[in-house]
Amino acid sequence: MGNAGRIGIGVAALVAAVVLFILLRPDDEDPSPASETTAATTTDETTTETESEDEETTTEEEDTTTEEGPAQFRVDVPASGPQGVQRLNARQGDDVELVVTLGYHDDVHLHGYDLLIHTGPGLPPARFEFEATTPGRFEIETELAHQQIAELRVRP
Repeated sequence: MGNAGRIGIGVAALVAAVVLFILLRPDDEDPSPASETTAATTTDETTTETESEDEETTTEEEDTTTEEGPAQFRVDVPASGPQGVQRLNARQGDDVELVVTLGYHDDVHLHGYDLLIHTGPGLPPARFEFEATTPGRFEIETELAHQQIAELRVRP
């Protein structure tokens, strides 16, 4: 194997190590230095629970917003139901824009802020626009199906 091949393997191993570090790090409550800059990055984690309660799959999607704009989140639930619980992160005082589409008719309820909107096929998505005034963890669920589809974490 040539030097280029060894370098490629080394770079791939380094990238894999960084990704694993990000995915496996503990969820600390302290804000990261990146959240204090002009452009804040929020990370949406999607957790899918499998048949065995000991296993779960987590994927992360990054959504970058500026301090002037709202924290924007999108949750899409197919007709077959949620594929896991998305973790949405905001900071207290943020303007939040949450858009939820459902593949079936139901009411979407954001607990703690007590917001409820009906949506489904053929209807506009449920659009929640509010200021994150209260810190904590808040379930977002479908009312009739009683399925949690997301969790909004508001940090001080």
